[in-house]
Amino acid sequence: MFDADSMMRNFAGHRSIAVAMIVSLVTDVPERIEALSSALAGGDLASAEREAHTLKGLGGNGGAPLLRDLALQVESSCRDGRLEEARRKLPDLAAEADCVIAEWRSFLVGAG
Repeated sequence: MFDADSMMRNFAGHRSIAVAMIVSLVTDVPERIEALSSALAGGDLASAEREAHTLKGLGGNGGAPLLRDLALQVESSCRDGRLEEARRKLPDLAAEADCVIAEWRSFLVGAG
């Protein structure tokens, strides 16, 4: 879920900065999900942890608290060496990313 008010607070109400950030997020988040998926499929916990950490930050900055929280869960699983747990959490993270991206796109349409 996208919390536009939270994001606007992150950028001190500067709508143009928020819009630029969302434009970037719409591209970056799917790329990071794909990289995370590849890392987990290959058993590369260090890379998966980095990707999850990046997604956590993108979700936090993008006003997407559930995306941030799910990424934190995957990050923690990777850091603790729980590969199968991280793999099980990936579908929920990816589904939330899809939902948030759709909400970000709607925000951009309204901002245009």
